[in-house]
Amino acid sequence: MGHGQSDTRRRALFASALSLTLAGVLPGIAAAQQTTEAAEQTMPETRTRAIVAAANAFLDTLDAAQREKVSFPFDPADKPVAAQFARQGGPGGPGGPGASGNRPPRGERPAGAEGGRRGGGPAGGPPEGRPNGGALPGFVGEQYGAAVWSNYPASDVPRPGLALGEMTADQRAAALHLLETVLSPEGFAKVRQIMGSDQVLHEGGTNYASGTDHYTLGLFGTPGTEDPWMVQFGAHHLGLNVVIKGAQGVATPTLTGAQPAVYTAPSGEEVRVLAGENDKAFALLDALDDTQRGKAILNYTVGDLVFGPGHSGETIVPEGLPASEMTAEQRALLLEVIREWAGILNADYAAPRMAEIEAGLDDTWFAWSGPVTHEPGRNGSSYYRIQGPRLIIEFSPQGVGGDPTMHVHTVYRDPTNDYGQGFTAP
Repeated sequence: MGHGQSDTRRRALFASALSLTLAGVLPGIAAAQQTTEAAEQTMPETRTRAIVAAANAFLDTLDAAQREKVSFPFDPADKPVAAQFARQGGPGGPGGPGASGNRPPRGERPAGAEGGRRGGGPAGGPPEGRPNGGALPGFVGEQYGAAVWSNYPASDVPRPGLALGEMTADQRAAALHLLETVLSPEGFAKVRQIMGSDQVLHEGGTNYASGTDHYTLGLFGTPGTEDPWMVQFGAHHLGLNVVIKGAQGVATPTLTGAQPAVYTAPSGEEVRVLAGENDKAFALLDALDDTQRGKAILNYTVGDLVFGPGHSGETIVPEGLPASEMTAEQRALLLEVIREWAGILNADYAAPRMAEIEAGLDDTWFAWSGPVTHEPGRNGSSYYRIQGPRLIIEFSPQGVGGDPTMHVHTVYRDPTNDYGQGFTAP
């Protein structure tokens, strides 16, 4: 046999062997890919089942009267509205004036609430911790059916549900386990830091409800894997609204904040609340060139949240620098800022949320108001806003208390899907 025939035969044998090998390997690769894709698809469903189990485990620890306090109806057709509240007076205790004693029964409007005025916001009412008690109108919350959240203390805007201070140790542990299952590890740590800050404020003396005992959990609808339902948790400087429907979960609107923003924990560790939200935003600002900064920095002062409680559905013209004019590195920094809010929720629900935000990044704007530097180890006193087709974020230092670096409010919304209405509305 000549060399040409030998080479031809070897090539034929090699091709035949390769064909047989691929015939055995490719189905395995395809099966592995299908298995991976199926696993990725089932991970959110698995998460939902874990959350439902944690919610039911919490409910199982309650007596009938407590269940009545914590469980409310959920109607996806409800529309969020602004509700004003009169101050009830005095700090109260769990179950006392201004706390659970004024929580609404079975979804009725909370005591002291004045119906549905649009707008309002904290700037239209008295400052937090106003020293004189009595009936003072102007405390604003956002109401969605039976649910209420606000940046104000529970004595000013009562939250429906069961406060941690009304629970036994086992019940409290079960409530926190539910939160831990709903949130990411980073998000749960953030919530604990916010609560710790409010506890420090409480121990320093307030004439309104403060401290961890007033943080309140409410369940709206029946925990399950098909029909929509909501977990709400919050009090002073925290409002979590997590709507779950099947494999989908959304945590907008969310309010986070802190006063004091820097404190010493019982362990002796110094804690700076919302440090990532501050430091990552300054890193993005520092990465901009002079022309970009000229667009991003507003020529006027923004002193409060524009889209805070009571401002659902409102719109303004985007301002600042669009992400379409940012470099790839700057866009990555912007996404890291956004992740501080979107990443509060567990990864199974947060991943698709980040994907849709990134898909609309070209039409997302970054605006800044205030100083362009901050003291290391402290939050700055600068306001910023990130606004896109499916995203609103605001970071707003507050003058109340004398030092805006020690008191901050933030809000996170999705104009198309607050309270999950994008996938729950009939």
